[in-house]
Amino acid sequence: MKNRPVYKETQSFVTWWVCLLFLLLVGVGVYMAWNNSNNPKVMDFYTGALIGVGVFAIIGFTRLHSRIDTEGIHVRFFPFIWKEKTWRWDEIDEVYVKKYSVWEYGGWGYRLSGAGTAYTTLGTYGVQIVIERSGKRILIGTQKPHEVEGIIEQYR
Repeated sequence: MKNRPVYKETQSFVTWWVCLLFLLLVGVGVYMAWNNSNNPKVMDFYTGALIGVGVFAIIGFTRLHSRIDTEGIHVRFFPFIWKEKTWRWDEIDEVYVKKYSVWEYGGWGYRLSGAGTAYTTLGTYGVQIVIERSGKRILIGTQKPHEVEGIIEQYR
């Protein structure tokens, strides 16, 4: 078992289009504040800008770390889940790579829904885990579905 590979993947929400959208929103806000600099509501712009920068900072620092090894499947979703969660192979009933819809879990991120618990960033593929005793479903997003499929086959 020692020679079995360890699969690691780190994902984030930051893509070129998220950065472009943020810059566009900041640009529109700065333009509006510049043109209405005598307006007392300019403070509203600064408050909105501060909130926007805070949201972008959270998006920028969010990381989904997943690992598959001889012990099981592990996930950590910083800053929402600080301590790594582990599902051991002996407690997993089913595990497979599936294509999912963002609406199936109510969006991307750390989601609790009728379909189960999801840890996803951008994308449409994930590792579906079904827990043996409870039937609980967990979906962990992946950007490399074919690679993950090969690793899972080696452990199952």
